[in-house]
Amino acid sequence: MTLKIKHITLALVTILLLVICSCENLEEDFNVQQFENPIKIAVVSDISISRASAENIILSTQLAAKEINASGGLRINGTKHEIELIHKDSGGNPELGLEVIAELQEQEVNLIVGPSISAVALDMAEYCIQENMLMISFSATIPSLSTLNDNDLVWRTCPSDEFSGQIMSAYAYDSLNFRNAAIFHRNDNFGNSLAKIIQNNFELLGGNILSVESYPASINDQDDYNYAEKLNLILSQNPEIIFVSIFERELIKITQDLWNSPVYQSMPVKPKIFLSEGGYEKDLLTGGQTEILESIIGISSTVTSTDNYIRYKENFFQRYNFDPLSYSEHAYDAVYAYAYAIQKAQSTDPNIVKNHLRAVTGGEGSNDNAVEINVNEFTRATTLIDSDLDINYQGASGKIDFDSNGDPLSRYAIWGFQNGNVITFSIYNK
Repeated sequence: MTLKIKHITLALVTILLLVICSCENLEEDFNVQQFENPIKIAVVSDISISRASAENIILSTQLAAKEINASGGLRINGTKHEIELIHKDSGGNPELGLEVIAELQEQEVNLIVGPSISAVALDMAEYCIQENMLMISFSATIPSLSTLNDNDLVWRTCPSDEFSGQIMSAYAYDSLNFRNAAIFHRNDNFGNSLAKIIQNNFELLGGNILSVESYPASINDQDDYNYAEKLNLILSQNPEIIFVSIFERELIKITQDLWNSPVYQSMPVKPKIFLSEGGYEKDLLTGGQTEILESIIGISSTVTSTDNYIRYKENFFQRYNFDPLSYSEHAYDAVYAYAYAIQKAQSTDPNIVKNHLRAVTGGEGSNDNAVEINVNEFTRATTLIDSDLDINYQGASGKIDFDSNGDPLSRYAIWGFQNGNVITFSIYNK
């Protein structure tokens, strides 16, 4: 089997092959370790969407579980418990996602981290609600997850596109002073939803959306798809900025097709490209069309300059010898949110655990004077909890502060490129 591994040195390939081979099916036998009175948490990722991202999710959740277990694990009614992760692949397919969740239910695994994408998350959420399973997604951003009649069983550590779309529109209109824009997006739940949010907000501010174009989300090989026709339709309207909602795997080809477009080359002033959240920076630096990098900006719900993100990144690198990708920090935080809520609840019952998720993360109705807990401070946190003191976990992805819908109160960074480096232009509070 030939595997293409991004962002790592050749010296690491041998080590990572063990992980990657285990990820082909993401089944229970991935875990060869024996766990003491295990508390099983399922991690559902989507290798078909991005193998590199899925592997990062697996590794980040393993990092969290190893830190917790190495710190003495959880204690429920005086008995020690360790976290055991059960890894599954939904394949980016809603039907397969339902098979995965049904399989987990049969195995009595009722605490879920994931899935990755909105199309899978919506159906999986409905199943969890029906069967009293608790779900925390780390990267499914579609707004409709917030409004489900979910009996508080559906959460996420990544924010809704409702907020990122508002901020993208406001930054383009207020900070960049643009009035004429276009939108290019995947034709799926994620892309269609975010496109509408951006269009509505930009027009409410007084801006004009000159063109909205989409491309099929069902393409098997994005490298073979020619985006030029759609891009040329957009460029012919002469927008100042193009809002783009895509997946990572499509980005490199889009930048190449854009640069190779005669329409683009003929434009005296090239439009800005505004990317939705997705962790595109490394892919752009390693494979993007170099000539247009400084025309690209993006949004991220992780502010990478915070002490907690830096600590997480250092711990991740120390264990795996390469840097984490976007959304891995959100998955890491989901494991910790579960752990602290379980410790507070003294139970693994989803209907009890859910009642403590806000309390341990500074969420709605929590104690304003709770003690802040940083990344990899599990022993300190559990000591406080066992002393009947309140904690407020500050995550690798930033503050969590779950609201009434189970969404985090995230901060956003607007980033871009200067002289081949990624820099932060602005930070927004939700």
